[in-house]
Amino acid sequence: MSKAIHSSEAAALWYIRLRDAEPDAPERGEFERWLTTSPVHQAEYESICSTMDQLASPKSLAKLADAMEQNAFLEKSAKRQKVVKHIAHVVAICAVGLFALFANKQYEVWLQQPTAQIVADTPVGNIATRTLDDGSRVTLSGNSQMEVKFYRHQRHVHLMRGEAIFDVAKDANRPFVVETELAKVTVLGTRFAVNKLSKLVRISVDHGSVRVEPIMPKSEAADNAKLLTNGQVVEVYPNQTAVITQRRAADAFAFVNGKLVFEWADTYEVADTLSRYRARPVVADGQSSHNISAIVSVQDAEEFLQGLPNIAPVIVHNQTKQTVIESANTKL
Repeated sequence: MSKAIHSSEAAALWYIRLRDAEPDAPERGEFERWLTTSPVHQAEYESICSTMDQLASPKSLAKLADAMEQNAFLEKSAKRQKVVKHIAHVVAICAVGLFALFANKQYEVWLQQPTAQIVADTPVGNIATRTLDDGSRVTLSGNSQMEVKFYRHQRHVHLMRGEAIFDVAKDANRPFVVETELAKVTVLGTRFAVNKLSKLVRISVDHGSVRVEPIMPKSEAADNAKLLTNGQVVEVYPNQTAVITQRRAADAFAFVNGKLVFEWADTYEVADTLSRYRARPVVADGQSSHNISAIVSVQDAEEFLQGLPNIAPVIVHNQTKQTVIESANTKL
């Protein structure tokens, strides 16, 4: 059996192969070797057997018993022997077809059931690293949230808020997918960062390769997909465009070391980023300035915010519940 077949698919194939096999069939030895190779194999095979057993419900068996009684009655008449045989043949064909259809649907439902599920978030100002069940590591910046669901055929992360670095364990049979409202990122094994900002989503690749698709109709998404590799950065905008930029990918990983890197950032990006490390959120208002470049220590974020008017045409308003970065141009 090919190693490329995932354990869940292999379990289903073994079930089919051994269903009618003799007790001393040669393939049973191969099956036993496969079964003892990994605890996952045994769990997947038991799950398949359980699903198939559910198909043989008492209600189904009762219907079968009724059908057998009717068959016995018909067989009492020699003249109806041919009719019985023909009906039995048709019923058998229909039953096999219906069983296969139902079993396939049950298998699809079984495949879509999560094997692991977590929701993780970080408070404002905190950075947290978590190791997932597959060995992948995720580092969340402050005020970030994600939902992780692992399936038998896919590992899926929904980044609902903030910024995260993903160091993905390789698994050729289960792609690692990260989604936001604007973009879908698919990898097999790599290290990359996803930054969900209010105006865009930025994906930065440290090493390996990722596929980035804007969220749009499937056919169009495939046409607009971008393939990124070592050191590349792509930005996905609400108008569904994905643009490869000349930014340094390494800047996206700086927050792990307590640094915030702004390169030609606008006031909205500055506000989104500082809000992750400041109890009172920061919002941007008015026409955005796009020429803010700085490397800021997280512990100096407050000083940087209050001094922002010295390096950009903005006004900083400290209000009770939030701080507003307003474009000075709106005052003209």
